Amino acid sequence: MKIAVFVGSIRNGRHGRTIGEWALGQLQSRGDGHTYELIDLAEQDLDQLTAATPPIMAAGVYEEPKTIAWSETIKAFDGYIFVTPEYNASMPGTMKNAFDLLKVEWEGKPVGFLSYGGGGGVRAVNHWRDVVANVGMRPLETQASLVFDDHFVDFQFAPNDTTAELLAAVAEELVKVDEKVSVNA
Repeated sequence: MKIAVFVGSIRNGRHGRTIGEWALGQLQSRGDGHTYELIDLAEQDLDQLTAATPPIMAAGVYEEPKTIAWSETIKAFDGYIFVTPEYNASMPGTMKNAFDLLKVEWEGKPVGFLSYGGGGGVRAVNHWRDVVANVGMRPLETQASLVFDDHFVDFQFAPNDTTAELLAAVAEELVKVDEKVSVNA
């Protein structure tokens, strides 16, 4: 299984990249036979969703070169862990736009969440669950929610044993969901 750790914040001074790199290292060290890669939204050259044909009707055929490249990136993965902050009680608009550019590339694939914020990013994940289910993804029940007071020191990411356990639980469920689907296919 090839899993993307998808960092969704593009802000200057963001924590997402640091959290994503830490998560990638943790996941790669599991030695579970799966491949993990980082996708950093800040490194993607994407436009706003302006296509005349909505992704739901495009069936994976896009006109915009940037969307075509994004489609190729996303469809290369079997599952995802979204690293998402919470902005104003929801997900970042730029991450939602990147998600909305596509549809068939997400369908049927499992997705876990590694969220962070003052309240752990829980409200962002609640919104994400509705969004991903709408395009046929399989959101995991388990989520890793990192509250600033528990996983940050002086506003810098400071992972601890609990942080690692939260991520491990998401990874375990992600792999089990995929194996369950593979067996039933």
